[in-house]
Amino acid sequence: MNTVFLILLLIAATIVANAIYTRFKLFPVAFLQIAAGLILSLFPIYRHFELEPEIFMLVIISMLMFNDGQNTNIIKLARHFRTTFSLAVELAIVSILIIGAVTHLLIPSFSLALAFALGAIIVPTDPVAVSSITSKVLVPKNVMGTLENESLFNDASGIVALNLAIAAIVTGKFSIWHGIGYFLYVFFGGIIIGAILGSIIITVRLRFIRHHVDTPSVMVPYTLMTPFVVYLIAEAVGVSGILAVVVTGLLHGVQQDRLRLTSSRLQIVMTSTWQIFSSILNGIVFVLLGLSLPRVVADLHNRDTGSVVILLSVGILLYLLMTLLRFFWVQLGFARIRFENSPHKVMNNLVTALSGVHGTITLSLAFSLPLTLNGHPFTYRNDLIFIAAVVILTSLIVPTIVLPLILPAKVIKYSPVELSSAKSEMVTNAIDNLNARYETSPTLSQVINILDGQRTIEKRADRTQLTNIFDHCFTIESDTINQMLEDKQISQKNADLYMQIAKKTIYQYQQNGGQRLIWFLKFRLSPRFSHSRRARKFRQFRRQINSKDPNHQQSHSVWEKVQRAEQKPYQVIIQYLNERSHDKNDLKISREELLKQTNSVWQKVQQVEQKPYHAVIKYLNESYNDKNAQEISIVRRAYDERHRRLNNQQNDGEQQNELLIEAFQYEYTFIQTQASANKYNSALSNALYEQISTDQLVYVQSVGTE
Repeated sequence: MNTVFLILLLIAATIVANAIYTRFKLFPVAFLQIAAGLILSLFPIYRHFELEPEIFMLVIISMLMFNDGQNTNIIKLARHFRTTFSLAVELAIVSILIIGAVTHLLIPSFSLALAFALGAIIVPTDPVAVSSITSKVLVPKNVMGTLENESLFNDASGIVALNLAIAAIVTGKFSIWHGIGYFLYVFFGGIIIGAILGSIIITVRLRFIRHHVDTPSVMVPYTLMTPFVVYLIAEAVGVSGILAVVVTGLLHGVQQDRLRLTSSRLQIVMTSTWQIFSSILNGIVFVLLGLSLPRVVADLHNRDTGSVVILLSVGILLYLLMTLLRFFWVQLGFARIRFENSPHKVMNNLVTALSGVHGTITLSLAFSLPLTLNGHPFTYRNDLIFIAAVVILTSLIVPTIVLPLILPAKVIKYSPVELSSAKSEMVTNAIDNLNARYETSPTLSQVINILDGQRTIEKRADRTQLTNIFDHCFTIESDTINQMLEDKQISQKNADLYMQIAKKTIYQYQQNGGQRLIWFLKFRLSPRFSHSRRARKFRQFRRQINSKDPNHQQSHSVWEKVQRAEQKPYQVIIQYLNERSHDKNDLKISREELLKQTNSVWQKVQQVEQKPYHAVIKYLNESYNDKNAQEISIVRRAYDERHRRLNNQQNDGEQQNELLIEAFQYEYTFIQTQASANKYNSALSNALYEQISTDQLVYVQSVGTE
């Protein structure tokens, strides 16, 4: 239970860091996550926290690599396979050997095997990390594509090399030929096992779909379990579980593309689930770095006061060495990257070198180092973790400073404010068109309330404006009732009954506390609206009726109506019954008479309510605009809810669906018109189209489950 609590805190810290990043993007999200980890390290509960290396590899690395694989375009990967192989395998091996040799020279206490282990840890690159630091600059597309493809396989190269180095450390022996043979077996064996297992898993998945067993509750867990199963089987066979997971992810991505429209609901759920898992797992790794750094530094400082400075210098030097290796590897043509419409070869190659940011996988490999070797504590484990942390931080800081100086700023295609404004215009246009055609439709208000949900809510409702709208609606009701009295359409008694309900509505939805108090006192102190004595009398009457009718068969409909009306207009029934009674025997009224009188009250209220309700809705529709949309929506919902309660109405689902479909079509047409007039650019138009498509899908699915 304690471990579960600690992991939940890690997830919570990741969520908080991500939330802060959405509002303040001055720093890469990785820095915020590391800061969250540093804060957690202050808690005593994390003083001796250790995540088992095997669990780290299985739960975090395998999931991340599978997700990277399924999001990779296999056609582009095949087209640029030569470049990918050169960077991910050839450059990775060369870098590991050079870094290992340099590290051994700088720190003689590190054996060659240990130095090679360090090289295997810090070589893998992380395109997710580079994306977070290049959000404001325009990185060439081919660079990002190359980094994504490279990260799929240089991670596996690093993991295989790390396993070889750890084996050499444990046994104290290392054979070059044995190492090469083992590398080839593990590397290509992982690819083969991944292809076999991936094909089997995809075949089973297709059978699920053909037999209509493709609900999210089945397919999402099935897909989430895939990397675990593949990794465990591959490791049991003795090949690279990570490479097997990557290949399975690639095959899964191909199948996803072919079935993209098979089940839209499933695709949306699957994509969202993996995005969330990937974001959380990436964040947890950086939170763990921040959590572990203070303890690692303290251990190093206690062992040797100068070791921290030495290791810090080594980490920075190794980062510079890897960056130079990447630059000259591309510059000398070992890996060819085509830069479209850009003649500055040296500058582009420098961008490629600086974009080799190290992140999640490097940290994961560092944390996956065994805690013990041959039954004894791994002496230099903290040293390797610290150097890896220095390399990661340096690789994040340097590009953050340098890339904006050598790359053009990213052109913002549209701002959040522009998107919000466009959504509002789109919804307003659709509502105006519906009002023009279906002004008298009883379902129109419900549809308008649904459409209002498409807007981006950026502020709370204006209380003053909301109060003014409610007051104006009340005035419209009063004027309508007075006109009905003058035309002798209703009696004074029925008019008074209705106005009590109208005033109760205003009180119920007042947003200002002072206004609610004023209306409360008005109802309590005014003789016209005081009903506490009558309420007690009515409750006494109800108990007497129940005692005479234990089964409540004849009185059931009465209480059902009272319960429905109890929030707002129930005092109407009380007042009506008391006006019909003038002596102490008024509680002896028969059940039949009660049913008759109550039904009569409801019918009168319903008849009176129709005209003022439609007058209010007409005013709200005519007053509707972008500036008061939120306030109008609140008022409309209040009156719609009261109207449904008084009339015991259910939503007309069929007509509502028809109106919504028509509204969505109005929105599509509006966007096309704005785009043709060059008022919306293509990016903004596509964002709005995506909004409508998603809203349609969500609505259709919600209706289908009712």
